[in-house]
Amino acid sequence: MKIEAVDSFLLSLPYRTSGGFHYIAGRPSNTLSMLLVRIRTTDGLTGWGEAFGHAGAVATKAMIDSLVGPLIVGEDADDIAALTETVRRKVHLFGLSGPAVYAISGIDIALWDLRGKREGRSVSDLIGRRRGDLPVYASFLRCSSEEAVEKTCVSALEHGYETVKLHEITVERMQLARRSLGPSTALAVDTNCPWTVEQAKRVLSDVGDLNLRWIEEPVWPPDDYEGLARLRNAGTPISAGENTASVNDFRRLLAAGAVDVLQPSVSKVGGITTLLEILAMANDNGVEAIPHCGYMGPGYLANLHIGASIEPAVPMERLYIELEETPFPTMPAVIGGRTAVPHGPGLGCEPDMRVVERWQVT
Repeated sequence: MKIEAVDSFLLSLPYRTSGGFHYIAGRPSNTLSMLLVRIRTTDGLTGWGEAFGHAGAVATKAMIDSLVGPLIVGEDADDIAALTETVRRKVHLFGLSGPAVYAISGIDIALWDLRGKREGRSVSDLIGRRRGDLPVYASFLRCSSEEAVEKTCVSALEHGYETVKLHEITVERMQLARRSLGPSTALAVDTNCPWTVEQAKRVLSDVGDLNLRWIEEPVWPPDDYEGLARLRNAGTPISAGENTASVNDFRRLLAAGAVDVLQPSVSKVGGITTLLEILAMANDNGVEAIPHCGYMGPGYLANLHIGASIEPAVPMERLYIELEETPFPTMPAVIGGRTAVPHGPGLGCEPDMRVVERWQVT
């Protein structure tokens, strides 16, 4: 099965939220960037992946189109691990994180989709499916006002979510969310690396009574693993991993005892192949792993298939926004805080190319 072509499609998708403007990468935004990767083989099969992009999607697309994609044209698509490792070695001078690895991530996901289609099996069956549906948590974008925080919490409860994650950095908004959700809803907070270790200690002291499921990336820089480890005795579980890319960096993070919850991101670390290796490392170290997922295309689907193999079950992240129009109309819905894992070959969902073309950035 030789690779005939690699294409990328950058979409800008309008979305709705439960109240107020929301923020992506620190900027007010009402559109979501989605970077799709399509791999076609000489025997007519097509696989789809998703590379991390958001505000940096143009750089990742350029890496796919100009370097990473051409490197795999003409290569055999069957040995995914060998192919992606070869590409990683060839582009390592661009770094072991950032657009080059994001590009490899999207390609790896597409190769798994191709493999499943060739074998007539879902990706989760290839990995080792243990369940057919999964709990999902509502991952809010950062809200523009306290009113928006409250409205979004109420909306999530009305839709049956049992776990919510904020992207807020003030104690007042965390307290407001806890009041709005009540004591029985699990509440996590992703802070996106805002504080020094000493500042984070003070925040953790102030939120100790909120019974947070975890507080995510409380320290700048994100690779201050020793600093993260110093926070673990404050009474609130610490999580990180979204901004960790290489297997060796995850090994260092775990060796430092930095986290209670590990959160690798499939469209950032190198795809499904690398994420499975990282999950095995977490298991060997006795650390809970809940993969990060800020995506709503093949990256999200890949996360569901991976989640179907994790034991015991952990909640999967879903951005709590509604796209005006989704490129994947057969994506399983979230009902009562749970979603089905697709059973069809590969990732189990195909894009509507009319929607892709309608919202494509050219």
